[in-house]
Amino acid sequence: MLSLGFGEVVFVLIIVLVLFGPNKLPELARAVGGALGEFKTAQKAAEFDLSGFDELNREIAEKKKQESAALNEKILKMAEDAGIQTEGKTADELLVLISAKMNDGADAIENSKEEA
Repeated sequence: MLSLGFGEVVFVLIIVLVLFGPNKLPELARAVGGALGEFKTAQKAAEFDLSGFDELNREIAEKKKQESAALNEKILKMAEDAGIQTEGKTADELLVLISAKMNDGADAIENSKEEA
């Protein structure tokens, strides 16, 4: 950020005084003060909006995490019910094994229907 020393500030004030005159200086100061106040208000509003956005993102991430955990539990239960060894396997691996077991069962049903 730009930092001004005492000499630079005095120089800028002299230039402003020459350009606008002593009669317009109070009016100019009020306008600058008002603009800075509006800027700070807008800045605080934006920060508030962003903090709300961050909170919403955290809530969504937590909800997705909970849904993912519930889905993984269901997959694990299905694999155990199907008689599949689950230890050391990911949910994706278990889904493949469940699918294969279901296809084998469907093939066995088709074969028994054909024999009958």
